[in-house]
Amino acid sequence: MRKQTLFSFAITILLVLGASFMVKAQEMLVKRDTVSMEPGRIYDAYYSLKTGEYTQVIRDNWDIGFSTRIMDVTIRTNGANGIKLFTYPNSDISGWETLDTTGLSTWPEMYNDDTNWENGAFNINTSGSQLDFGWGVYNMTTHHIVGDSLFVLLMPDGKVKKLWIVEKNPTINEYTFKYADLDGSGETEKVIALNEYAHKNFIGFSFTSNDFVDREPASADWDLVFTKYMTFYMGVMWYPVTGVLQNYKVEVAAYPETDTSFMDYTIQALDSFNISTIGNNWYSLQGGMPPTYAITDSLVYFVSDKESSIWKLVFEYYESNLGDIGFKKQLIEDHTNISELQNSQAGNLAIHPNPASSNAVNLMFDAYDSGEANLNIFNLAGLKMIEKKVAYQSGLNNQKLDISNLPPGAYIVMMKSGNVVLNNKLIIQ
Repeated sequence: MRKQTLFSFAITILLVLGASFMVKAQEMLVKRDTVSMEPGRIYDAYYSLKTGEYTQVIRDNWDIGFSTRIMDVTIRTNGANGIKLFTYPNSDISGWETLDTTGLSTWPEMYNDDTNWENGAFNINTSGSQLDFGWGVYNMTTHHIVGDSLFVLLMPDGKVKKLWIVEKNPTINEYTFKYADLDGSGETEKVIALNEYAHKNFIGFSFTSNDFVDREPASADWDLVFTKYMTFYMGVMWYPVTGVLQNYKVEVAAYPETDTSFMDYTIQALDSFNISTIGNNWYSLQGGMPPTYAITDSLVYFVSDKESSIWKLVFEYYESNLGDIGFKKQLIEDHTNISELQNSQAGNLAIHPNPASSNAVNLMFDAYDSGEANLNIFNLAGLKMIEKKVAYQSGLNNQKLDISNLPPGAYIVMMKSGNVVLNNKLIIQ
């Protein structure tokens, strides 16, 4: 009986909690930390809230990046480094040999969505069909995503590349793409198998080195990346800014115009969908040369990290000439210990609807075997509010849970069977 892999349903929120591991906010110390992107802000800095350590990675060593996720078809550009991407409007892939840049100045440039990792610049130009992913279309016979568009890349050095994403084979998580100079010289076809990089988010490619770039730290090792990215600045134009983006499964809530002593993060839901909730909102440009920046007053962030511990962040300074960013952080709730228990496996539990405003919610999970699990619900003070047994069957399970006796607030739902723990946070409105 494979208890260690009993549940496998995946969602965006992962939260582990036991009453004995709750940490009172007033007992936690405020720590000051500084992350450096170095002069010129030439590095991306991948930062772990838990360890306070960060990994610096040079930013200009990649041009395009491929998501490593087997069911993801995201391809992003290094727009903040000067890469410009255009969809060729005059032909489909049949125009590969004759592609030219006549009228390029009138073609719309394509940018990464700065709120979502999964909507890269190559994915923007879709038809609206669920089978169209911008650079290619899902083939229902082969189950491959087949390229149907040609692209033009303007490089930072002024060179022009034409590019064709030929296909992605999801079965083996492999991309094939072709590129060449505008006159057809240097035509090259590349294949990259991504399964060996599954512990990373993206693998880059450099047209300068004509090779792939394994640049990111493991996704499990960082929560926030201090970086430069393109945003639609002031609602006027796309512009490169310095800011902070959050990793997959890291959740953030912003509380503007709030006293920095504020501690109640439960008023609004933490968000894992908008990766730029922090973004560049914590400072404003004051002008000057070199430019100076002022930290936004009365702005508090709460962050649920990769291990679902809750942190409070308040930014204190931004020395743009040095590339240094300083902030205060405070651990509000420590949820790490339970996932580190010997012989215990942590997993995900889906709750719908969440936030909930009715008298019941559905708990959804997948099981390989039949059995019985212990279900507990805790409030954020660590008090057990509900305790019951839940029977499950092999396959997809949908358990209805009565929450009519629970007052509005935030709760932790924990389901345990053998050495497997499934959990998630529930918000009742």
